[in-house]
Amino acid sequence: MRFLCVILLLISITSCSKTTENSHTLLSANAFDQLSKAPVNPPPNGFDSLVVFGDSLSDMGTYTVLALQTYGLGTRFNVPFHHLPYPDGGQFTVNSSQSRIWVSDMAEKLHLTLNPNVVTYGTGSTATYLMPSGGFTHQPSICLFGSSSRTQPASCLDFAQGGALVNQSDGIDHESGAMTLPASRQVSHYLAEFKQFNNHQLIVIFIGSNDILLAFKGFLQEMTESVQQQVSQTLKQDPDSGLIHEQTAATLAMARAYPTALAHAFGKVDLAADDLARLASRIVHHQGRYILVYTIPDIAQTPFGRGLPYTLKNYPGDIPDGYQCHIDQTDSPCHILSQLVNRFNHKLLRYLQKAPVKIVDSHALFHTILDNPLSFGFTETHQPWCSPNIPSSLLCNLNTPNTRAGANTDNLSTWLFADQIHPTPAGHEALTRYSLQSLQDFHWITAP
Repeated sequence: MRFLCVILLLISITSCSKTTENSHTLLSANAFDQLSKAPVNPPPNGFDSLVVFGDSLSDMGTYTVLALQTYGLGTRFNVPFHHLPYPDGGQFTVNSSQSRIWVSDMAEKLHLTLNPNVVTYGTGSTATYLMPSGGFTHQPSICLFGSSSRTQPASCLDFAQGGALVNQSDGIDHESGAMTLPASRQVSHYLAEFKQFNNHQLIVIFIGSNDILLAFKGFLQEMTESVQQQVSQTLKQDPDSGLIHEQTAATLAMARAYPTALAHAFGKVDLAADDLARLASRIVHHQGRYILVYTIPDIAQTPFGRGLPYTLKNYPGDIPDGYQCHIDQTDSPCHILSQLVNRFNHKLLRYLQKAPVKIVDSHALFHTILDNPLSFGFTETHQPWCSPNIPSSLLCNLNTPNTRAGANTDNLSTWLFADQIHPTPAGHEALTRYSLQSLQDFHWITAP
């Protein structure tokens, strides 16, 4: 019966609301820029450092420990460690010795040095920290792969961590050992070390995807529980009721539960957007001056979103050949997910109106790429390059292509996605170029 309910919920869900947000445009992103009170001139002598707060998209290697435990010396792969980035894993992309995610690429283009603030895996007494030599220690250690002093600009200023939420500590895979420090604590850790920001720093805040995914998961759970409860009650009242009666009871339960479940999900993303806006204000309060806040791309258009419900964890079935969840159908799970993304972005812009920050609209960039991939050099935007046998692009590298889909090292530069959500190095490069163009549009840099 549980299997029946899940199938009914995720495939035959009946939408009782026509509430929707435009999936291609944000709430006056250009108008936001015109109202922004951010600086209109670059800092004297340019930027001297880049500070990053976020999640897996901006994580330069916080969990490289896990990659080394999988591929390093003493394992059957026996891949030595020389320096970051580790060639076989640690970043959420297709890893190699030359791999660059967008923030490290942008730092390089701006002639800055950027390193992860901490490299660890595990929590509490089980936490293991990576040493520059490749060894491990259980002694809490920060900034082992960069400089940090009062006399020179710090370089270990990438605080982003895979799985992180805006303000909740237990992020995605935290129960498995991922640290997942929320952005709020990432900022607190920066302030504990450096006391305040300065007007020669470029500060990046790119987070919210995991909050949206958890809100989506909560929506599905609430709907499932409502359906299960109603069908169970129907069976209790009439044990001999047939499949048609059970399906009718499930459909009625979904119709009643849908508005409330969606409202609860909206409430969660509203809170996350509000928390993020407050976090930006906190950075401003501590002397942050040049601040970039990124909108969230439409997760419903990633391989994860396109494959819903089959891409849900532990879903009992593989994606059928040729299947695609249609975002324009209001009875589809990817439509709900897209609504949550757009809700977050609209609320974020609203909460930040007239704030001294600049918005980089990665949501618009993502749709532009999908609408015209060839102009960005992409020939494959629907399937992940990494093998489905790899649990995450964190452990994906040049030796683990999705050969069934035709992926190989020769076409890596033309694929957009590494796994179901994260981009390939080429996808990261597109975000780098867009970010640098935005900085030029804001008059914060000249051509790098």
